Amino acid sequence: MSTNKTNNRYSPELKLEAVTRVLAGESVKTVAKDYDVKDPDYIYIWIEKYETYGEAGLNRKIRTYRGIDKDQQIKELKMENELLKKYLQLQRREAKG
Repeated sequence: MSTNKTNNRYSPELKLEAVTRVLAGESVKTVAKDYDVKDPDYIYIWIEKYETYGEAGLNRKIRTYRGIDKDQQIKELKMENELLKKYLQLQRREAKG
C-alpha cells in the first residue's frame, strides 16, 4: 500500500491504487480509510477522471506561464484543448470498435 501523500496532495500512484480497488468492488469508504484520504469524495472525482482520461487523468499538472503574455497563453491552451478533443474522439472510436 502506497502512502505517497503530502499536504492533501495524493500521488498518481496512490490515486490509481485507490481507483483500481474501488472499481474492483471495494467500498469507497474502506479505501479512503486505508489510504488516509480525508474526503472520500476525492475518490469519486479520481474515478471520473480515470474513466474519462485513463491514468493520465490522475496526474496533477501544475501550469506556470511566467514570461508568456496572455495571448500566447490562450493560444497554447486552445491548442491543448484541440489535441485533447481529438484524443477523446480516438478513444471513443476504439471503444466502439
